[in-house]
Amino acid sequence: MLKDLSSLFPSYHKFSEYPNNTDKDVHTFHDPSSNQWIQIKKNEVSSRDFSLLSSFYTVVDLTLPSDYSLSERWTRFLQGSGELPIEAGKKIRIIQLVIKSNSFQNTDLAKAVQLFFEDAVQLVFVAPNNALLIEQKSTYTQSPEDLASFISALESDFFIKAQLFIGKFYPVDEQTPSRYALEREWFSNGIGNYFPGRIYTLESIFPTILTNEMSESLRQIIHHEVLIPIEFDTELLQTVRAFFENGFNASITSKKLHIHRNTLHYRLSKFQEITGISVRDFGGALIVYCASLLVNYE
Repeated sequence: MLKDLSSLFPSYHKFSEYPNNTDKDVHTFHDPSSNQWIQIKKNEVSSRDFSLLSSFYTVVDLTLPSDYSLSERWTRFLQGSGELPIEAGKKIRIIQLVIKSNSFQNTDLAKAVQLFFEDAVQLVFVAPNNALLIEQKSTYTQSPEDLASFISALESDFFIKAQLFIGKFYPVDEQTPSRYALEREWFSNGIGNYFPGRIYTLESIFPTILTNEMSESLRQIIHHEVLIPIEFDTELLQTVRAFFENGFNASITSKKLHIHRNTLHYRLSKFQEITGISVRDFGGALIVYCASLLVNYE
């Protein structure tokens, strides 16, 4: 995309190192994949352009004071232009947060994070409505349930929608920015292609990535063996997918789908009768799971 911007924005300029100018009349963005920075004059960028650019690149604030805070040190480090913010070797994970609101203020999020987590995480703002929660490995780590409770609190208190990507714990070193860039790509992929959700992990997104990269020959196999026989019945696919996602537990699946347990068994039996594929073992369920993702992707 970097190659196309020069034809769209006359003032477009690319840097291989962190820009040292503090011109308030330009937007600055960082491309983690190539570790390059770009600047474009604000009067050339519409609100729609800015939203699009922000979805591909990290917005950079060049007006940082010389004694910038730990949060700002993390920002520069993850953009590839700063030193390690903490001692090398300490294990951290990066939890990415996206807020869907035009009126939500950073100060509100800062207060909410402090009240909920106290000093357990470091809040880092990376772009409008985008922030990171950096958690160091300790005797207690925030569970998915903890993070779900945090999102619920945000949504109920501020009338917003929020989504999280929970990264993996890794030692802090020179590879951390590239790992973060990869997890950022996974999160973007999940939001764009995954079924609507609030909390994402590599495990939940990986089947979608796998389906997106699937060869045409494998897609045709799924079409002929699953989708065509059931006449693209999305209700059946969603039922089998839910059964798979809930560990083949009929009781939990029935509750999640708000259907009677007998209805669940009827749908699973109907699917097996039509396709000849058993959904009560991992292999069969995996094929159908990919089929449900393929229908959603196409």
